[in-house]
Amino acid sequence: MKHRLNILLYALSVTLICLFFRDNDYFILLLLGVTLISFIALSLGVLFMQYNYFLKSTTELSNNRVLLTFDDGPHPTNTTKILDILAKEDIKAVFFIIGEKAEQYPQIVKRIVEEGHLIGNHSYAHNNFMSMYSKGRLRKELVKAQETLYKISGKHIVLFRPPIGYTNPNYAAVLKDLKLKCIGWTLRSYDTVHKEPTKLNDRLVSMTKPGQIVLLHDNLDVSANALRTYVSKAKTNGIIFASSLDIKTIFDA
Repeated sequence: MKHRLNILLYALSVTLICLFFRDNDYFILLLLGVTLISFIALSLGVLFMQYNYFLKSTTELSNNRVLLTFDDGPHPTNTTKILDILAKEDIKAVFFIIGEKAEQYPQIVKRIVEEGHLIGNHSYAHNNFMSMYSKGRLRKELVKAQETLYKISGKHIVLFRPPIGYTNPNYAAVLKDLKLKCIGWTLRSYDTVHKEPTKLNDRLVSMTKPGQIVLLHDNLDVSANALRTYVSKAKTNGIIFASSLDIKTIFDA
C-alpha cells in the first residue's frame, strides 16, 4: 500500500542524498526535509482513513444514497430512541457496536438486527490507545468483539470501524486475517463537540450530500435529540437515506 511506497521513497531519497550531497552545506537540511515529508505522510495516513494509506477503507457510497452510521453503542435510551426514529422514517443504518456494551444490552443489539440494520465491530473495549496495540493484542481485541456480537445476534460480522478512526500496519494485517472490511465516513458530524441539537442539525443539513457516509454516535443525547429534525430537513432538501431496499447490497454485507 501507500505506506510501503512512502518507506521506499524515503529510503531512496536518503540514499541519494548521502551519495550526492554528503559534502554539501545543506546535507543535514536535506535529510531533515525528506524525513519531515515522510513523517507528515505517515501522520496523515494514521489520522485520515480516506487516504487508504495502510489499508483500503470505504469512506463513501457508489450511489446517491446517504448512509447513517452510529458508533459507541448500544446505549439503553439513546439507541432505542434512534431506532424508533429510523423505523418511522424507513431508514436503515449501520451500528458499530462496542463488544462490552453489547453484553450489557443484548436486547438492543437484537432489535437493531431484527429491524434490518447492519451491525459492525467497533472493538470490544474501545480503548483510545488501540492504535498502539501490538498485532497480537489487537487481534485478540477484535476477535473477542466478533465472538460477542455473533453470540448475541447470530450474524457473522464483516464490517469494522476503528475507534477514533486511526489505522496503522497492524490494523491492515489483522483486518485482512479476520476478513473484515474497514468502514470510514465522508461526513463527520462532530456530535462530540456540538452539544446543542440545533447547532448539530445546522451543520449536518448544510453539509449532507448524496453518496456520503455520515458518522454519528448513538451513545450521545445530542445525536438522538437532533436526528428527527435532521432527517426531516435533509429529506426536504432531496436527500435519500439508505432504506431496506439497498442496505442489503451496501458493502455486500
